[in-house]
Amino acid sequence: MRLDRDRRWLLFALLPGIPIAVGDLVLGPAQSLAGLLMICTLLAATRLDGPCTGSVALYVVLLAAGVAVWEGNLGEQGMLVRLAVLALGGAYATWSAARRVAHEGELTETSSVAQRAILQPTTFRLGGVAVCARYHSASPQALLGGDLYAFAHTTAGLRLLIGDVRGNGLPAVRLSAAVISFFRDSAYTRPDLPAVLDATDRRLATLLGAEDFVTALAAEFRTTRRSAGTRVRLANCGHHPPLLLPAGAPPRLLAPAEPTTPLGLHPAPVVQDVTLGPGDRLLFYTDGLAEARSPEGDMVDLAGLRSACSRAVLDDAADALQEALLRHTDGVLADDVAFILVESCPPVSAPDLRGACGTRAG
Repeated sequence: MRLDRDRRWLLFALLPGIPIAVGDLVLGPAQSLAGLLMICTLLAATRLDGPCTGSVALYVVLLAAGVAVWEGNLGEQGMLVRLAVLALGGAYATWSAARRVAHEGELTETSSVAQRAILQPTTFRLGGVAVCARYHSASPQALLGGDLYAFAHTTAGLRLLIGDVRGNGLPAVRLSAAVISFFRDSAYTRPDLPAVLDATDRRLATLLGAEDFVTALAAEFRTTRRSAGTRVRLANCGHHPPLLLPAGAPPRLLAPAEPTTPLGLHPAPVVQDVTLGPGDRLLFYTDGLAEARSPEGDMVDLAGLRSACSRAVLDDAADALQEALLRHTDGVLADDVAFILVESCPPVSAPDLRGACGTRAG
């Protein structure tokens, strides 16, 4: 947690003052090391906020004054100048730290707003498929991730993508938006999922750095009035496998027979074919769910989420899933969570596209 890191850094910033003060006492009044105490203030200003940096600056001034009192030269002009320099330097460092933290907060808020705009809660029904997608932000101390999902209603059926960009912060959010845009363009113009992902990968190549990549899972759903279920095609590029939740059987992960690399590393996914019976559900998710840990360090049991995902109403199931995850982690998520819950249901004559393109219904 960030609070623990700040405490460690505060201790790290305070520690140099002790050997400097001891060295000053050993050298005696003839030589002063008071100026070196500014190291403590500078260390604090690089990582800590304004109040913490100000506390370190006050500690530095008091420590220097204490050494001067011990040596009996507090009233000398040279020592008074040194103390004034330490005080002024501390004041400037405190102001700089406060300004830096405020700027970082603005950037974090910008990233958060951008990501929430990309990943607004989405609920819709299309033919024989009902979909509910959710995004839950991690704790304020955590860095924003690059979670993403997108949908496209094509002639081949409903196509969706869920993924996770390597990295965090505004660059990851910006790359997530690009992936969504490239996927939607490709989903409407390419004949199958491998072609969709290949086109997305090629366009991403111009934006990714040498160590960047995007884990992704694409799915295609097709239902007909003559069929009693939904045909699903899956193409996995290094992402977590979806969890199949059959209406009358134990849940199981749909891991690909031949794993491949993420987007950005020229994947060659092998398509999986699955048939969903009436009432069967599929759960797609990102790292934040798969790797969620309890305070004791226990990872979440995906199969144990079945009861939450089995609520009769899909929206209620999504709410229950979020609540179960927060209970497991004691309310603290180390990473953002995005997931999509899909149910095979009787076809409808007209699609209910509330938020099918990632915008809130209403």
